Amino acid sequence: MRCRYVEISVIIHATESLERVLEALRNFFGPLPIVVEVYEGHHGNPIYLATSYVEDCDGLLDKLCAAFSREVPASRGEGEGLYYLRLDKQALARGQVRAVDHDDVVRLKIRTKGDLCTG
Repeated sequence: MRCRYVEISVIIHATESLERVLEALRNFFGPLPIVVEVYEGHHGNPIYLATSYVEDCDGLLDKLCAAFSREVPASRGEGEGLYYLRLDKQALARGQVRAVDHDDVVRLKIRTKGDLCTG
């Protein structure tokens, strides 16, 4: 087992469909245990925080490595085997996997034994 855990989180605004975003996550990552927390925005609108913590994650890591042709553009964290990746939330809803550097993202924190795709 080379993947220790993956933590996935996404903020879903009132103008977005909670179910579509959760469906997009599951379409790419597979069945995930997702916890949804509801917060109140400035104007009383609901803001959702969906998070998933996956320990048995080798398959999930394999999907990421395949989607990026084994060159996942993740940032290295301070600890060994710690990576951060931001995926475009709107692209994921369209079935595309694309790394981005803006705010409307699906955030991944990945802990591995070694490199992401080489083990």
